[in-house]
Amino acid sequence: MAAPGRAPSLPPGRFHLHNGRMPAAFAKWLEKLRTPTAISLALGLVAGLLVIGLRSAGVLQFVELATYDIYLRAKERKSVPEPRVVLVQAFEPDIQKLAEWPLSDRNMAAVLNKLLAYEPRVVGVDLYRDIPVPPGHEDLVSLLKRDKRIVFIEKFGKDSSKRVAGPPALRGTEQIGFADITVDQDGVVRRGLLFLDDGKNFSLSLSLRLALAYLAEKGITPQPGSDDPTHMRLGSVTLKPFEANDGPYVHADAQGYQYMLDYRGGADRFKTYSISDVLEGRVDPRLIKDNVVIVGVNAESVKDEFLTPFDRFTRRGQTTAGIAVHGYEVSQLIRAALDGDAPIGFLADRYENLWILLWAVAGALVGRVARSTMRFTLAAASGLLLLVGATLLAFFAHWWLPVAPVAIAWVTSAALVTAFLSGHERQEKRFLMDIFSKSVSAEVADEMWKQRASFLKGGRLEPQMMTVTVLFSDLANFTPVAERLTPTELMDWLNHYMETMAGLVIKHGGVVDDYFGDAIKSNFGVPLPRKKPEEIRQDAMNAVRCALAMRRAMEELNASWSAENAPRVKMRAGIATGSVVAGCLGSAQRMKYTTIGDVVNTAARLESYGKEIPEQLIDPYCQIMLAASTVEHLEGDFNLQPVGSLQLKGKSQAVDVFALIGSPAETRVELPREPAAPRQAAAR
Repeated sequence: MAAPGRAPSLPPGRFHLHNGRMPAAFAKWLEKLRTPTAISLALGLVAGLLVIGLRSAGVLQFVELATYDIYLRAKERKSVPEPRVVLVQAFEPDIQKLAEWPLSDRNMAAVLNKLLAYEPRVVGVDLYRDIPVPPGHEDLVSLLKRDKRIVFIEKFGKDSSKRVAGPPALRGTEQIGFADITVDQDGVVRRGLLFLDDGKNFSLSLSLRLALAYLAEKGITPQPGSDDPTHMRLGSVTLKPFEANDGPYVHADAQGYQYMLDYRGGADRFKTYSISDVLEGRVDPRLIKDNVVIVGVNAESVKDEFLTPFDRFTRRGQTTAGIAVHGYEVSQLIRAALDGDAPIGFLADRYENLWILLWAVAGALVGRVARSTMRFTLAAASGLLLLVGATLLAFFAHWWLPVAPVAIAWVTSAALVTAFLSGHERQEKRFLMDIFSKSVSAEVADEMWKQRASFLKGGRLEPQMMTVTVLFSDLANFTPVAERLTPTELMDWLNHYMETMAGLVIKHGGVVDDYFGDAIKSNFGVPLPRKKPEEIRQDAMNAVRCALAMRRAMEELNASWSAENAPRVKMRAGIATGSVVAGCLGSAQRMKYTTIGDVVNTAARLESYGKEIPEQLIDPYCQIMLAASTVEHLEGDFNLQPVGSLQLKGKSQAVDVFALIGSPAETRVELPREPAAPRQAAAR
């Protein structure tokens, strides 16, 4: 506990606040985080993380699996015959012709004897035969015990109530394989099975039994995996077991040893014969010899059919027979062993998430650049085309990269950033227009908006040092006018005067800074910084021309007031050029753009010069005084009369002052000569 009267020390590494203020470095770092680019990147990350969260929850699994099917169909759009696997199917006409189902043991034995005579490598029977189907049971049992090339199926099932045993004559041998097929939640078969083990029973699949029988003569047997000895390798290919969250899956059923089916060769992959073809000898022996033959059913009255990626959304409700699914499995296992054809691979979850985040950030950057609807649409479409092209190429190379989540992250991120920037720009534009809309011309406002990045930071106008020409104007005998008019008439009269003069300022490229009663402060050269000498010279000339236009406007106003029997009014103007600090002053609720600097004071003092010496007015109704800092930029374009070197109030050094007579087209009026020594100007 800290001693009385003594503040406890802060732990090392903590920020120390002095007088309630955060360290400058930390404040500067926070300011950088508020930039549109930083916020855009943050929005991109948020969009990416949101998509990752939805994907992890399984919300996107359906659309991802649909995309997977589309890619697989695109890859296998052409049917390529499989020369090593032949299907023999019992079609509906076969069942009607034989007038029986299931096939009797006699007809089953007859079909198998016919096929075995053609010397296949192995014959798989995708038909349950756990109980005798007389007549001819003894003939079938004798054949099964005699010929080891026959493999029948069993159903492993998830529990004992759903299990179907293989033929009694083959139990305990390697001539039984399970026919269980893994079906995804949407009813599509995308994965094959190699083994199933419930802790009490262990079994190989029919497809693995048939593939191993085919490969045995080539000396290929299952081996430990190259990287993980618990994995199975056939030839050079290690079949990595499917995990519950691989690729597009979320919490999938990964029981047993599963692998992704590639359905290589398209929808019509296998040479097919009917049972009648076999029994009646209409079979090409060359297609059977040394190959794998699978016998099964494909009839409307016997439901053994599944949806595959070829059937989904494309074949108008058609399905694929279970015997064909086993054929794809056998074909894939043989190709893996002999041709090194590996199943499709998936990135680890962290790399898939990184892939999504990268696209989300890229979408944010696109949104940062593409401001218009047209550019956003083109950029979003181009990105989606690039995504599809890249992921499709990866799929052809046996790699699955997330597509749907990336597309969602890409579009969402770009849309969020575009919406944010549009709102941010509207806010910035509203901020600028609130300050300048009534003070500058439409052309200057447009140019300000185009160049806003050079002076608008964090939603505020950034203070800047710049060279400007300041013009102060004021009425000389306003009090007599105010005394003769009612409050309403006075405000109308004054508003008419202000509107006329402010309009001239805007017309000549200036910005009305402020009003002080009947006085006006105007800046020429803001808010866009002038960096070239010719730009500074143009601002000075614009200010002087504006003052001359004010003089002519005063003549017209006085003529109008005289006609209405109103008093005539005099105006004074002071102009000076130099460096100022330009920026916003005030609170968030009330803020104004202004300039601060010595040149502002100089222009104000020049405007008030002669206030108490009316006999020295150059013009009866408008006196215009210029500092030498402005005159040096005019290059003889105007008629000027030197007034002298004046010691203006509040300035330590004298200022050379000139009276503006007019432009070259106007008549020059001589001024009384001033003494050479500096003198004190009249106080304002």
